[in-house]
Amino acid sequence: MRRRLRARYVSAKAVAAGVGAAPPGAAGGCRAGRGAAMMPAVMDALELAILVGIQASGKTTYYRRHMADDHVHVSLDNWRGKDNVRAKERRAILDGLAAAADSDGLVGVAVDNTNTTAATRRRYFDCASAFARRTGRPVRVVAYFFDAELGACLQRNERRPPPESVPAGEPYHVPPPAVVGFHNRLEPPAPEEGFQKIFRVRVAGDEGFEVTEMDGSDDER
Repeated sequence: MRRRLRARYVSAKAVAAGVGAAPPGAAGGCRAGRGAAMMPAVMDALELAILVGIQASGKTTYYRRHMADDHVHVSLDNWRGKDNVRAKERRAILDGLAAAADSDGLVGVAVDNTNTTAATRRRYFDCASAFARRTGRPVRVVAYFFDAELGACLQRNERRPPPESVPAGEPYHVPPPAVVGFHNRLEPPAPEEGFQKIFRVRVAGDEGFEVTEMDGSDDER
């Protein structure tokens, strides 16, 4: 399965400004033929994609190349140094799902953090359930597991600028012992957590990624 890509990056800030919203008066959940009674449209599930991997494993690059076309981007790095970042993240996820629900071009939200443990990832299932209860729109939660060698991640991390020299939301250099610590705590996502799909992502050279669905089917992107 190949996805046609366009260069469009949709941030949580853009969602707050109304990017992706349907125009006033657009159809919103009903359709009818001539002389037919108004019937509720079948609502497709939105997607909440959880990116899992240590620093410099390729998450943000993959998002920008292969998901920015149709997923709102949410990352804790957007609020680096701020208070109540988890509350801000939850609000951005819910706002992003709402934007996707009202858009013909968006399909959901991508959460671009390390998300290294099952306990950390559990909050996203709560977000999906809360949105579905509030709106009646189903949300499927999928995982993209960035399976990268520690040494390669440390090398890429060394090429990154220090945090004070990049704007919020951009990748930055992390102290190597912290990267090693995240690697040691990394728990690959599992179906038992509730994921409807899990993809393994590996960096393939300088320009590409190899993506394999963890039930065995391949998905090249």
